[in-house]
Amino acid sequence: MNETEMERLIEILDGVLQAMTGPGPAALKRRLRFELDERQVTADVDGAVAWLFGEMLGGDASQPGHAVFARHIRSWDAANEAPWSAGTKRLTQERRSLVCSLLNFDAGEQAKILDRIPIAKSFDDATLIATEHQDWYSELRKRRTGTFYWDHYKRYLQNQGGWDENATSSLDESTDKVLRCLSDPERQDAFAVRGLVVGYVQSGKTANFTAVVAKSLDAGYRLIIVLAGVLDSLRFQTQRRLDKELVGREQILQDKEADKPHEYSGDQDWDKFASYGGLPGELGAFNLRRITTSARDYINLGQGRDVLKFEKRYPDRPLNDPDNLHSATARIVVIKKHPAVIRKLMLDLRGLKVTLDDIPTLIIDDESDQASVNTVNPNRKRKAGKPDKDRTSTNESIVQLLAMFPRSQYVGYTATPAANTLINPSDSQDLFPRDFIELLPRPANYMGVSDFHDFDADFNPLDKSEVEELGYHSHRKAFVRQIKDSDDTAVFRKAIDAFFLAGAMKLLRADRDPGSVSTRHHTMLVHRATSQDAHEDDRNLVTTLLAQNAYRRKSALDRLWRLWLDDFSPVSEAQEPGLARPLNLAELEPFLTQAFEKFESARKQVLVVNGRDDHKDDMPDFDKENVWNILVGGAKLSRGYTVEGLTISYFLRKAAAADTLMQMGRWFGFRRGYRDLVRLYIGTQVSAGKKSEKKTDLYDLFESICMDEERFRKRIALYSKDGIRPIQVPPLVPMGMMIPTQKNKMYNAEITMENFGGNVAESTRVPFNEKDRKANAECLRTLVANAALSPVELFGYDGNGAKRSLHGHVRSVDPLCFVHFLQAYRWGTVESQFSSVLGFLNGVGEDSPGIDSWLILVLENPSSKSHWSLGDLALGTFSRAVVNDRFKVFSESRHRDVAKHLSYVEQLGNPNEKLRALARPRQGVCLIYPTVSTDFSGAGKVEDKAVTVGLSLTFPKNGINQKMNWRVRDPSKEAPAFLDDADDDVAQGH
Repeated sequence: MNETEMERLIEILDGVLQAMTGPGPAALKRRLRFELDERQVTADVDGAVAWLFGEMLGGDASQPGHAVFARHIRSWDAANEAPWSAGTKRLTQERRSLVCSLLNFDAGEQAKILDRIPIAKSFDDATLIATEHQDWYSELRKRRTGTFYWDHYKRYLQNQGGWDENATSSLDESTDKVLRCLSDPERQDAFAVRGLVVGYVQSGKTANFTAVVAKSLDAGYRLIIVLAGVLDSLRFQTQRRLDKELVGREQILQDKEADKPHEYSGDQDWDKFASYGGLPGELGAFNLRRITTSARDYINLGQGRDVLKFEKRYPDRPLNDPDNLHSATARIVVIKKHPAVIRKLMLDLRGLKVTLDDIPTLIIDDESDQASVNTVNPNRKRKAGKPDKDRTSTNESIVQLLAMFPRSQYVGYTATPAANTLINPSDSQDLFPRDFIELLPRPANYMGVSDFHDFDADFNPLDKSEVEELGYHSHRKAFVRQIKDSDDTAVFRKAIDAFFLAGAMKLLRADRDPGSVSTRHHTMLVHRATSQDAHEDDRNLVTTLLAQNAYRRKSALDRLWRLWLDDFSPVSEAQEPGLARPLNLAELEPFLTQAFEKFESARKQVLVVNGRDDHKDDMPDFDKENVWNILVGGAKLSRGYTVEGLTISYFLRKAAAADTLMQMGRWFGFRRGYRDLVRLYIGTQVSAGKKSEKKTDLYDLFESICMDEERFRKRIALYSKDGIRPIQVPPLVPMGMMIPTQKNKMYNAEITMENFGGNVAESTRVPFNEKDRKANAECLRTLVANAALSPVELFGYDGNGAKRSLHGHVRSVDPLCFVHFLQAYRWGTVESQFSSVLGFLNGVGEDSPGIDSWLILVLENPSSKSHWSLGDLALGTFSRAVVNDRFKVFSESRHRDVAKHLSYVEQLGNPNEKLRALARPRQGVCLIYPTVSTDFSGAGKVEDKAVTVGLSLTFPKNGINQKMNWRVRDPSKEAPAFLDDADDDVAQGH
């Protein structure tokens, strides 16, 4: 059998398996024999079937026959509920056994399949909170009808994008949840939906909304409008991505002008664009027509606006009648999020002079927290002679666009959701995600903000001793390098060295294991300032340092080899021990030479990417060229724009708001094959402003944002199980050390009771002024005054055998006494961070917290050189970092584990005698830390005014059913932030 015949047989195998996608697995041998007979491929049908079975069952992942079979097996493993699944749960042995049985495999064959194609581990599900809705989409998926675009997109991701079945199944699951929340396009009465999908920065949100677009097209949505960021570069990137992965070659070619090349004729990836084998309308589906192209944003169509008109098979029926809808050509518009562009589209739509009521419309708002959110303050003082303005221009244009389509389904996508969730919920015309909010899971192989910091399971920063124990397994030690002085050219030179060394390592790995890492793009980002004039200065500085580094000299090679030995080699060994590494300079040298040559052969080596006209030609085109460059930039590199191949980042830019700073993290993303080579050079002593002498640690800022973000996600996930609705989310947005977003409206709901049973509560936002510090110290002295504190050492062992321990002084107090202590504690200018804790502790009857006593543990640090007086005790203080007037953390994980044992939340192994004696159910535990800020303290004895009394509370489990209670913050408002179910028409289903 020759190679061509083998390829033909595998193609037939794929086709037979694909035909089973909807109906489910069926007798495979019989189906293959029938297909081979029907097509008359070979005279030896039995021999061909035997060969295919040998490929499927005896091959490995590198053999095409096995790969095709494995892909379909994993697809059935991960499929959601379907008629053929007989109630078996996905990704289980029961599901696999059913699949193999339906395929008519015997016991021996099933064992081989399980050995060679193990069942994938379950992936993290997306978290969804939503109002009640009619789940029309689940019924549609069960029938497996009309999935043309989604099926092709899924195969594209697997064949061209290298996605495994686990990844596509996760995408399938998360996007199904979005579709279920949308309105049925065939529904008679129009129902508009507003929703929000929250991912991570640079984590594949575009793939998610592309899948939503594909599924919505299949379901019957016929007008797709994508608001693709505020910059031309972002719009182009999104247009090309949708063209490449969804629209496909055939439909792109249909748009081209006669006798002219198509718009992607110079694109080296043209052969990787999706292909349907013909126009979808000729293949039993429907066509997708583009109104914008990669070269052209939306323009006034004038007399050509009829391209927006939808044809109807039955003119006397509405477009969304099933007999009209599923044969109609769909339209897709990808536009820049700019008022003038949106108004052009609206002008042409109005010029059609047709009803828009029956057009099922999906509007995707990418980076929906940018520009879309209304920031006009209705209570602001208006200047004389200035017209009143209730909305920003962009927000107003989006709201008007949505109002044109009664069936509009608006889905915002963002990685920083604070602005969206703080939109005024009572403004029915605005963009508050009233119908659903979905939090996407962290994708596999993603390198995000938490990969550059060291946290425990609760996302508290590890202390210095724990980080030291981790060595180069520590994320900070592995990937982060400090810039202590913005003029530190030695560090800047080393960062440029790291860029070339990392590039050479990519080339070496690609040579030894082709396909393991992409070498098409390799980039370094320099982000030092907002000023465009400063960017040109930075380019000149980089050019100067490149010359000084003299990479063609032997001394430069020796210097790079030392950098490998001192920095990169130990990190690679700890973080990615399975990836290739050179043994000596001789092995690395030819790849260093290649790296220099790739960089030097670029049209420009150092590119300035900002909004200035004289820098337009510097914008790298990652689609049409190989990019081996150092990029200096500002806003254009701060949000949405993907810097491909980014490995080295040099970051000094400060931001005022948390979401702005997080969006600057272009170093987040997928780093297959070179995760260990990534380096972040970041400022730890950055000026807070031109007139300020205060310095800011940008690394600590990112760390604090990450802590808030992950805790926010955990709280949403926790309360989603109890039916929390989007309207109740705003009070959960963390008010951390930075304002979460700029100038947007606050909310009108507050939490009155949050069930903390079995959890830990800790606030690190406390006052630093001398008066409040002393007052809090006196509160503590009052709490422990009536009884002597007993010294204790408590310890036990966790499941991994690690010792969990603490040193301190203990006493027990009654619940009322402890509540009085919390009420007297001063929180400075910030509203009490423990207000919901107090509401919980004051609960009675069914809302009783179930606490009979509180165990007070005043901890001490035996190794501290500074001490603080509490009565007759001289306690060793704890040193904790402060960022922007907020402690990063008080407690330590080993201390919290002991507290959980004491309150019967979790048990440690082999507890010492004192720990066993003190542990009891219905007991709360308060860990108290006499804390000195590393920013304020000095050596030697510490005075009372320099000590902060830090608190960490552990609550025993209880029998309260509800997780949270709410109330309206301001009853005088016409529309509260949430409504009673009886009055809430949104809750009645859509």
